[in-house]
Amino acid sequence: MTNQIDAIELLLRDHRLIDGLAERLDAADDPAEIRRLFLRIVEELAAHEAAEHEVVFPAFRAALEKTDDTLAQCIGEHEELNELLDEMRSLAPDCFGFTKRGSALLLDVKAHFLREEESVFADMRASFSPDELLRLGSRALAAKQHSPAFPDDHPHIAVDR
Repeated sequence: MTNQIDAIELLLRDHRLIDGLAERLDAADDPAEIRRLFLRIVEELAAHEAAEHEVVFPAFRAALEKTDDTLAQCIGEHEELNELLDEMRSLAPDCFGFTKRGSALLLDVKAHFLREEESVFADMRASFSPDELLRLGSRALAAKQHSPAFPDDHPHIAVDR
């Protein structure tokens, strides 16, 4: 029997992991550890975004026929996070600018995740059956596994210029 996880639980697990990594990045002092954490965050966010953009958001849009701008706001926040990460990649991990952006990343990630959990995930939990969420979870997991493995494969982020 395969382990199944519903799409919301999968994305919540991602939220907790990325949030924890961002907190560790914000507290880290060693430049090598800072760089390692930064690259891990980029990789995890790329996989998380792949699951949302390829599977979860289209299902949300189709099933709920939302007329508000919930998804547009979430996608815009993804773009802002990617721009922040792109700024950070060109900075030395031990410089003030990187540290300042790392703190902003932590705050932005927390706010974005909270917004998704309170709006998108809550609406999905109310609108999709447990079996539908499991099917979406399988598809989202596949999307994550086929997302870019390294930040330089991500459309917005590269390790070096």
